[in-house]
Amino acid sequence: MVKQNLWFRLPLAILTLIAVGLTQSSSISPASLTTSMLRNEIVISDLVRNEYRPQIAYNSIHDEYLVVWEYLSPGDQHSVFATRVSANGRLLGTFNVAPNPYDRGFPDVAYDPIHDRYLVVFSYDSRGDGSDWDINGRFIPWNGPDPELSEFGICIWSSNQLYPSVAFASSSQQFLVTWTNAPDSLPTYISARRVFSAGGFPAGDGFTVSSGTASRAFSDVAYNLARDEYLVTWSVVKSSSNLDIAGMRLDASGQFLAGGDPYQIGEFTIAGWPACEELPAVTACHDSDQYMVAWQSDQDTGGVDYAIYARFLSGEAVPGTVHLISDTTLPQIYPDIACDAFGKQYLLTWSNHYLDGESGIWARFAYPNGTLDPEFEVVGPKYHESRVNGAVMGGRRNFLTAWEHVKDGGASLDIHGRLIGYFLYLPLVIK
Repeated sequence: MVKQNLWFRLPLAILTLIAVGLTQSSSISPASLTTSMLRNEIVISDLVRNEYRPQIAYNSIHDEYLVVWEYLSPGDQHSVFATRVSANGRLLGTFNVAPNPYDRGFPDVAYDPIHDRYLVVFSYDSRGDGSDWDINGRFIPWNGPDPELSEFGICIWSSNQLYPSVAFASSSQQFLVTWTNAPDSLPTYISARRVFSAGGFPAGDGFTVSSGTASRAFSDVAYNLARDEYLVTWSVVKSSSNLDIAGMRLDASGQFLAGGDPYQIGEFTIAGWPACEELPAVTACHDSDQYMVAWQSDQDTGGVDYAIYARFLSGEAVPGTVHLISDTTLPQIYPDIACDAFGKQYLLTWSNHYLDGESGIWARFAYPNGTLDPEFEVVGPKYHESRVNGAVMGGRRNFLTAWEHVKDGGASLDIHGRLIGYFLYLPLVIK
């Protein structure tokens, strides 16, 4: 990882996970699926040493994906790499996003179909000693880096900025970047800045999304095409044993809008029970003018037994029913969620722990009408090595998942993935 002494590298409650046994519920094996189609596993990257935290964007013009991740080279240099993956799983090229001195990590990526390019955002160790992490970005054309499009600063304050997330607003042709600010000896908080898709920033832009006496961290952001609006989500640290999920609805100019229940302008609670609800992931299905937020909760077990929950929110960010997505007697953690390119269905993914301490990636389809298909295993552990920290993105023909793949023998981490196609099962009738 980037710096082992940063307390915010892992969620607070995950540090005390205890294995207690496994009872799988409401699950089915890939062989029994009639509505999902698991393609062959893809080795997205197997560079020497360790590769972490994949994130994915979908290119709607060329029907392909860009997977970005953090790479720890043999020389202990942390950098951001990317690989293009076609909609049929073919690798189209790997490159270094920002090959300059000092560490870079925690990447995220979004695609701009207007200019047919991506914005990759990441944290940058600007002084080279871990004392001042900034948020930087770089525009990447659809077919690879352009030397004339150099890395640029998005937030360069003299404190630590980490965990950036980014979404693209096609109607207003801009990106919204959010991140966690970590000033010395003060609560962490969430900030944001807009980036024009043609380059540059709105005059005077850059603002605090949410702050207070309780720390806020791990933001995510989704764009709703139906309204030209965003929903930003994050964790609120009430105490070491009580974390909540909060959110805020913003218009395309970054103005705060009303949401929640009770309906109010500004921050509202999405999950606020006396337990650890953390690491929210959010997406929007524009065809139904709807958001879905997923998170992990330790269910008031002191970090022993995490489960995955999710909640639908209307286009006005009014929360609906809470759904239990997956729960066993061992932890399910690191949720991610995406909607397909048509804005019609969701796919949730997470890491599932097994009795022997290994982990695999699981998934579940959900629909705007509130129904869910059974959960299923995307990839399980092999040779006693885990697959963790998954990401997912939807396209026109399928979803792409990616994860950290522990190599046989546990020597290092690679990035692997799998396409999940979806189709309506129709029985064959012979007359």
